[in-house]
Formats: sequence, structure tokens, C-alpha cells
Amino acid sequence: MVYLAGVDGGATKTHCVISDEQGNILSEGFSGGSNYQVIGEEAAKQALRSALEEALQKTGITFHNLEFTVLGLAGADLKPDFEVLNKICFDLFGHQRFKILNDTWIGMKSAEPEFWGVTANCGTGGSYAGRTKDGREVILRNLSYELGNRGGGLDITVEALHYAFRSEEGTGSKTRLEAEIPPLFGFKNLSEMVKPLIGGKIDHDGIRQLPKLVFKLASEGDTVCQNILTELGQVMGEIAGGIAKRLDLTLIEFPMILMGSVFLDRSCPLLVDEFTTTIHKTAPYAKIKITNQRPVLGALQLALEEYAHQQ
Repeated sequence: MVYLAGVDGGATKTHCVISDEQGNILSEGFSGGSNYQVIGEEAAKQALRSALEEALQKTGITFHNLEFTVLGLAGADLKPDFEVLNKICFDLFGHQRFKILNDTWIGMKSAEPEFWGVTANCGTGGSYAGRTKDGREVILRNLSYELGNRGGGLDITVEALHYAFRSEEGTGSKTRLEAEIPPLFGFKNLSEMVKPLIGGKIDHDGIRQLPKLVFKLASEGDTVCQNILTELGQVMGEIAGGIAKRLDLTLIEFPMILMGSVFLDRSCPLLVDEFTTTIHKTAPYAKIKITNQRPVLGALQLALEEYAHQQ
């Protein structure tokens, strides 16, 4: 039997699937985040190894039985990143064939089997890419605010904290964030949070809950939270529209794929609504497609297609 694998390595989770050559999924494996830019090379390697080995053990095979593996990895941004990640994967796979892509591409493939359109990913961070039917590609650096990136749960978190403290200090509009953020972190008020925030000793579970709180309060009429979502939707729409323009997609219908946990929060529509309004100013025929397809299936499909092409 021929065995192929797809891997989705994100900032918070790594997911592996193994299938036969017909695409029948035989097993899955999971581990924590594997973005080496965040956790370091050795920890990233161990996260990838853990997810792969769980799936391999369930199937009863080893790395040497894998004919081809596609890995969509967060942190695969620039040429030096690929050098690091290729070394990590060579340590894992040896001479078995593998291919590394930025994780944005496998998300696109999972949502759009024809593998084209523009993708905006709003998960822990934000990432963007576009591809035409004839294979022309644009992928942004997707690195940091200073390097032109916006979009993602962490951006919402930063804005929520900023406006909560301004509310408390009387330098901005009042918001329920002021009262509702501290309990997420086990504090009574914002003043108790100052030292842990400065020292980087804040609870990460609370950080992950903040975007959900912003959506909840926005749906209940908190204007500060509404403005946070509206402003982010506008910026993300501008970025995605810029990709459509670079690929000459502005005058045709194309899939505009929205993926990631933040876009999937339906408790308040403001983020998606503002994104849609903004991109339609540049690309009026963009067809919005919110997807909850698992990106790992895009990695697996690319592995299947690559293997079939090589036969």
C-alpha cells in the first residue's frame, strides 16, 4: 500500500493525516504549535514529530513508509525560513520525499479544490495569499505590523487591552472591556494586571479568550468593541483587495476565501461585513467564501496530486 501524509503546522496546533493513494484517511495525529519563529527550532521539530508519530503509530508504519508528505507550516515566510524548516524536516524524514509550503496555501486548497482565488486567514495571526488559474502567485510576508501585516486574534487582543486601559484612565470612550477583561486572567481590576503584562507573565488562556469577548460585547452594543472589529475588517479588506489588484482579478469573479477561527465567530457580523464592503470597492465581483474546512486536508490533497503527477 502507498502511504501519503499532509501536515498543518500552526501557531497553536499541529495536525497530521495519513491516507492511501486513493485519499482514504487512515489515521490522524495532533500536537501543540510548531511555528519555529515562536517556539524555536527544536520545539518545532518535536511538535511535528509528535503529530506525525501519533498518526504513523495508529497506521502501524514508520516515516520510511511515507511516499510523499506536504507540510503547510506557519513560519514558512522567507528564504531563510525555508532553509531552517527544510533542515528540520530532513532530520525527520531523511530521504523520504516532502514539500514545505506556507500554511496559507493549504488553507486555500482545502477551501477551493481548483486552488485559486485570494485567501485571508484570521486565526491567531493574519496571513494573505492569492493565486490565479494559470498559477501566478502572490503571498505576503505575513510577519508583523511593522512589516505591513494586520489581521488575527492577537491584533484584536492588543486593541482590546489598549482601549480597556484607556477606558479605565478616562482617556477614551467607556467600554465594558474595562470590567470584563480582568476576570479572564484571574484579577479583580486592570491595575492588578499592569505588572504581569509588562513582565510577560500573563495567562495565555485569557489571551485566547479576548477575541471572543470582543465579539460578544460588540454583539451586545459595546461601541468600542464594534469599532475594533470594523477597523480590522476594513484593513484586512484593503490588504486582500491589494492582492486581487496585483493578480489582475479586480474585474472578474473569483473566490475570496475567509478562513481561521476569528472569521468563524458568527456572534457579530461586523468584521466580515466591513471586510466585504471594503474589498468590493476594489474587486466588486469577489465571491466571499467563509470556510471551516480543515487546512490539513488541503495539504493531503496536494500530496496526492504531487504523487499522482510523479507516477
